[in-house]
Amino acid sequence: EVEVVENIAASLIGPNQALRVRARKECKDRKGNNRVTGEEWLIKEVGAYLPGVFEEVVDEVNAYVLTEKVALHMQASRTFTDDKGVVRRTGEEWLITFQHSETHIPAVYEEVINIVEITTLTNRQYAVIVNPADASGKPQLGTKKLCKGPAVFFLQPGEALEAGVQDVYVLGEDEGLILKANEVHKEDDTVRSPGDRWMIRGPAEYVPPVEVEVVQRRTATPLDDNEGIYVRNIKTGKVRAVIGQTYMLDQNEELFEKKLPPNIEALLASDRDPLADRNERGGAKATRTLNRTQVITYRVPHNAAVQIYDYKE
Repeated sequence: EVEVVENIAASLIGPNQALRVRARKECKDRKGNNRVTGEEWLIKEVGAYLPGVFEEVVDEVNAYVLTEKVALHMQASRTFTDDKGVVRRTGEEWLITFQHSETHIPAVYEEVINIVEITTLTNRQYAVIVNPADASGKPQLGTKKLCKGPAVFFLQPGEALEAGVQDVYVLGEDEGLILKANEVHKEDDTVRSPGDRWMIRGPAEYVPPVEVEVVQRRTATPLDDNEGIYVRNIKTGKVRAVIGQTYMLDQNEELFEKKLPPNIEALLASDRDPLADRNERGGAKATRTLNRTQVITYRVPHNAAVQIYDYKE
């Protein structure tokens, strides 16, 4: 009257391990809980476990070890209540850190999306967090948050660093930053409208707010008495020459390239001596690259003349 259908061996459960068990049909588990067909649950008690008649072992689950430097990014595959009594909705994401538990065994309806490493900022660094989470852990889409060092934090689900960990801008006496406001911004009792450009000069340290974009970092150009550069104002279009001083372009200026006829550029780019080679005929051969933003200088020998055209007049 009795037939041996199958021999079942007990499964050993070690520390930080669990067995994932599925019900073959409606039954009661060892703790007296009613289980429906296809339902799965975890057995976490350390020791040997012998499945019931209507139970089958699906998998052996190992725990994740959490430290102060790593966390788990979790997602719910369906609505359930976790071990702490929190109801998790389908698709909901959350973070489990060392403060919650030293080890974590994912539940049946939990999925480990990623292992998140901690982000560390020194007192010389900062970071911009995109879509920062609020107090309830929900990401605020379309917003940004500035985080200055020293700081240590985990990125919550949905958050990202705009440009990674960045260094604070340290400006010397001959350096400056061109800034542009992307949103209405108030700084030192000055209200900046979107699109406004301005410049800060060193020596200084600067961390740009989320409303401000760093357009360019500029360095002053030292010029000798016989050296100069062409500067154009991008608002008015006026071009002028700056000669014999240390000069830094401001937020409304840029270097201007002066274009000349090809034969004149070849003459200026050659190493022909105006005095020693004055009787040589033939076209000049360029021996160097001409920087069109530098003021044109031409050495005129004794008892010689150069004809200059003033195009403005």
